[in-house]
Amino acid sequence: MPTLVHRFVLAGEEREVSLARRTVVDKVRTWGVPLDDDMADAIRLVTSELISNAVVHGEGPVTVTLYHQPGRLVIDVFDDNPAAPQTSCAQADDESGRGLALVELLASRCAWEPAGQGKRVWAEIALPSAAPAIRAAVLRRLLALRPKHGSVGEPESLTLAVA
Repeated sequence: MPTLVHRFVLAGEEREVSLARRTVVDKVRTWGVPLDDDMADAIRLVTSELISNAVVHGEGPVTVTLYHQPGRLVIDVFDDNPAAPQTSCAQADDESGRGLALVELLASRCAWEPAGQGKRVWAEIALPSAAPAIRAAVLRRLLALRPKHGSVGEPESLTLAVA
């Protein structure tokens, strides 16, 4: 099964975080992944923490890339600050400082790595399999776009990548 990829770039402003959360969950759903409320909330929280850290501690634009294969989603966030993310020891009454610890709890794997002039921080989340009815509906739509036999014209290039 091919890896499905979706990439978008943010200006690096805090006001963009809520839109990015919605964008990620909406994209996972368009890939046919059945998300219950708990799973959608986990994806939103991980997305929010990774992007918020990039916006607050990074520099410049933030690039978010989603990679989906059956059973897994990787949320990859790139910013232009090469400094390693800091896991802080937040106190009980602190309002911040727990983000990466939450990501570690919700993700099956997470890490960071230097990338070019900046860094890439990513988290992998285990996902339920796509619903067969949704896969069938997507296939029907794609097949409906194919030209009919005997029609004249250039053949269309159609890459089928359904999760």
